[in-house]
Amino acid sequence: MWVYEDKEVTCHDDLLPGCTDFVYLITYTNGKKYIGKKTVRSVRRLKPTKKQLAIRKNYARKELKDLPFVNYEGSSKLTEGLTVAKKEILYQTAGKTAATYIEVALLFEHEVLFNSTFVNENISGKFYGNALNGLLGERQ
Repeated sequence: MWVYEDKEVTCHDDLLPGCTDFVYLITYTNGKKYIGKKTVRSVRRLKPTKKQLAIRKNYARKELKDLPFVNYEGSSKLTEGLTVAKKEILYQTAGKTAATYIEVALLFEHEVLFNSTFVNENISGKFYGNALNGLLGERQ
């Protein structure tokens, strides 16, 4: 079960109306944590109806489709076999860009690559635990 601002989230109706993605924190029974993002609604482009085509030739018909998220427990291979203690929704967003920005900001803020509490392996597939290899000198 997901929790957002101390309220249970068990279906899409419990999310904010415009929410398409959210940033989450999963805590495992062994004390390890994982920060990630999840898409819960996707925008589907559909063919316009005949009535819509009569109005405008290039009519764009879009529809939000709910995606399953209730039983989601992360996609990292490092978390396979771990028992989930708590699933928290930290932020809800109306787009992937905002969710990605917040996720990356949180990952850097918590220094997940150097903090053994977190099981995140990388940040955006670009930064790994060896990110500071080649750093010359110590910064004061």
